[in-house]
Amino acid sequence: MRKILLIRTDRIGDTLLTLPVVKPIKKKWPDCKIDFLARKYTHPILKNVKEISQILNYDSEGVHRGIRGHQHLATEIQQHEYDSAILFYPRFGLTFALWKAGVPRRIGTSHRWYSFLLSDRVHQSRRECQKHEVEYNLDLLEPLIPDLPSEIPQFRLAIPEKTKREVQDILTANDILEKYIVVHPGNGDSAPNLSRGQYRTLIQQISLSGIRVVLTGVNSEKKYNQSLKSEFFTNNIHDLTGALSLEQMIALLSEACGLITTSTGPAHIASAVGTPVTAFYCPAIPHTPDRWGPLENLERITTPKLTNSHCQMKQCPHGTQGCLTTCLQDDEISRALNYLP
Repeated sequence: MRKILLIRTDRIGDTLLTLPVVKPIKKKWPDCKIDFLARKYTHPILKNVKEISQILNYDSEGVHRGIRGHQHLATEIQQHEYDSAILFYPRFGLTFALWKAGVPRRIGTSHRWYSFLLSDRVHQSRRECQKHEVEYNLDLLEPLIPDLPSEIPQFRLAIPEKTKREVQDILTANDILEKYIVVHPGNGDSAPNLSRGQYRTLIQQISLSGIRVVLTGVNSEKKYNQSLKSEFFTNNIHDLTGALSLEQMIALLSEACGLITTSTGPAHIASAVGTPVTAFYCPAIPHTPDRWGPLENLERITTPKLTNSHCQMKQCPHGTQGCLTTCLQDDEISRALNYLP
């Protein structure tokens, strides 16, 4: 194998859960060049992965939009002369681009109407959540590496020294000079979340223990986090919402005592830098931590006890607030803090 393209064009957490595949490829073909096609906002995750040679940008709203856009993408891919490509996030336009580019080995899942455009089709039913997302991703290596070991390779994100210094300066400027726990309340409504009151309980208990709390999130979550912070009359709680780049967020989490969140990208980032994660998940399909949990912190996940095995957030039987808000008891919320060091 001379050159391979890995494709994952969805969210930060999904991209992170794809990265364990790079080690088996490099072990099998040490001189193989591995490129990665991804959306621009995930590039900071990829740029410091030493096994990745080049990052290709996928711009679905710009130059790669529509059939002409994917023809343009095919031309870009063709110029790199890949031996193989693996499609971890199946989409017709991406599959078409690989076929149009003439990549000899085009690997993806088997059950979609456009799967005939692939040269190698792996049968998967990810909707049933029968294994972890990392395991599903590793399964797609089977056409290339049929003797792939069953154990999941450990993956760690590298952090540049420059970024570490930037974050240290931010912490100093905000008077965060002692150990801290990051609380990340937002999840983009991609999965059930805790209520404001539940986050208030968690923050209060951490603050009373003498450990500082650092709130994080994207700009659109700033109003919520500022309002949450305003409920406390203490200098132990700090709000860095919207103040960090993705690279700085990685560095911040690497120095934290722990992270409290739900099903979010930061949960997987923290796991990938070795920071303990206390996470709250809906146990039902498709949100189950059996598939989406932070891989090295699965024992630290708290879930409510439910009778329904499948979740439909818009028609949740537990009401508009969801199962985490209505089915988790206060003592379960409090006990979750015992998972942190």
